[in-house]
Amino acid sequence: MPVSPVRDEYIIAGDLTFHYVQWGEQGSPIICPHGLTANAYCFQALADELSNTHRVFAYDLRGRGDSDKPESGYSLSIHAGDLADIIEALELERPIVIGHSLGAMIGLYFAAHYPEKLSKLVLVDAGGQLPWETIEGQPLWLTASISRLGIPVASYGEYIQRLKIAPFLGPFWNEYLDIYFEHDIYYQHDGSVISKCYPAAVHEDQLSFNGEYKPELLWPRVTSPTLLLRAGKEMLTPHDQLLTEAGAEAVHHAIRHCRYVNYPDLNHYTIIFLARHGPAQAIRDFIV
Repeated sequence: MPVSPVRDEYIIAGDLTFHYVQWGEQGSPIICPHGLTANAYCFQALADELSNTHRVFAYDLRGRGDSDKPESGYSLSIHAGDLADIIEALELERPIVIGHSLGAMIGLYFAAHYPEKLSKLVLVDAGGQLPWETIEGQPLWLTASISRLGIPVASYGEYIQRLKIAPFLGPFWNEYLDIYFEHDIYYQHDGSVISKCYPAAVHEDQLSFNGEYKPELLWPRVTSPTLLLRAGKEMLTPHDQLLTEAGAEAVHHAIRHCRYVNYPDLNHYTIIFLARHGPAQAIRDFIV
């Protein structure tokens, strides 16, 4: 049975209101930024494994979930500034930062620019060079994830059935994906559902990657002990992983104190939604 949050609330940080959840009431703090089209509940599986010994916080990024959605103002530097503001607003003392996907990119940027504000860094399947140069060149699975945004679906049941068709999700479906997607949608007056994720936020973030995301300049600036976890299983086609093996090795060697674990049987989603199958133990061993 998944652990229930002890808090599911809103907090003002900077000039925006953010939705956040907290699992666990004892131990040193962990804070978790999520992926490009995700929400805070993608960390439920990890929280189940870590909240006995840590206070685990996750929040909806600006433009996602139940957090504020300004019309513009989305980039890695802005998200990192939000993370600093949220840490301050929650009065967290040098938390461990665990980021997945875009959240790992935010975590990397944050560790390089705010080194005094975190104790350790965990990068889950991101943090290396992006293996594409333009939005048009991104992998099909990412395009599919983004394409659901802004499109009403007649019912929640149909919404879930469409998601289960994906070969990288359907065969691995579990209660954590149910929880996550329950928090992914708004119900409209006619009973249809639509994702809470603001499409313009995603597009602006993607555009910012080309000019702002230069991981090779960030890696040498990271002084916090770092754990890098890679999902090695392809999603739809060979070699369509977000973090290539060579890219992961580059991160591993460039960050001064970096531990690296590769999971060839987990994909970009199952590394977080099936976290108990290896990643949670690696994180526990690292943050102890």
